[in-house]
Amino acid sequence: MSEIGGAIDISVIVLSYCHEKYIAQALESILSQETSLRYEVLVGDDASGDRTPEIIRKYAQQYPDIITPVLREENVGANYNSWDLIRRTKGKYIAALEGDDFLVDSRKMQKQYEFLENHSEYVGCFSKCLIVDENSNPDYERSCHTAWNKKVFTLDDLLDSWQLPGQLGTGMIRNFYRNMRPEEYDILYKAHPMVGDKTGMVLALSRGPIYCSNEVLSAYRFVDKSGGNNWFSIHHANPYRNYDMFMYPCKLESWARKNLDLPQNQHLGKRNPYRFARFVEECVKKPERKKFRYLLEMIAASRQPLKYSWYALKALIEME
Repeated sequence: MSEIGGAIDISVIVLSYCHEKYIAQALESILSQETSLRYEVLVGDDASGDRTPEIIRKYAQQYPDIITPVLREENVGANYNSWDLIRRTKGKYIAALEGDDFLVDSRKMQKQYEFLENHSEYVGCFSKCLIVDENSNPDYERSCHTAWNKKVFTLDDLLDSWQLPGQLGTGMIRNFYRNMRPEEYDILYKAHPMVGDKTGMVLALSRGPIYCSNEVLSAYRFVDKSGGNNWFSIHHANPYRNYDMFMYPCKLESWARKNLDLPQNQHLGKRNPYRFARFVEECVKKPERKKFRYLLEMIAASRQPLKYSWYALKALIEME
């Protein structure tokens, strides 16, 4: 339990949207942490249409010195929600958790705080996660797209693999945002309204490497069903998802070239050629003026117009 008084050691940001079945479990897993550290919990609800805001209010009333509710009247998107919470943080370190995930190690925050205090060479630390289904049952057949065999994860590793050092809820980073103006990191929501994990990693890894632990410290809830409110359900219902996921790293790359001196021969989005080829196929199978406009946007945004024009021609030839 966090102690009242003193400077904030850790700011925990919790993103919620229609999580009435899970938000209590997420908050309890934070509040039950075995730690003497002073921490705050900022819970941003993105205009949920269920009982999620009501549950958050009750927890905030019960723990007024720890929990700060930010209950939005209009949906702003997960990444604007995250950006807005980050700019409110007061802690030396930041940890994050989505409202349908939860911590499984009661000393997660204490362990990561102590590690970063003793290893100034790292900007953050991440760990493994337990994947659970809609009913919190472990799903051992799935794995997150993370660097399982890396102990030290760098910006070059992210560029090379387009993977993450760990799932969002497993990590803790130094709060470098405290020394920045909010507009200096608004790329967090401008690159994509929903997908922000890689954006945050680019910002963090530009400041130093991340340490990857083999411990399982949190649970990630994987749900993919029609009509679901979680990211995978929304993503797979999007008929333009290949365009969407192609443009995300392109926008992030454009920002990185201006702000991080990204070398000209390095490009973000290792799966972009695959995304592009699939979208070309979709244009041929179900032609739409909108799709062909998107295809031209993808070629222009790629910063490699000749390469992707050739990919388009190659995909068309292979479909004959």
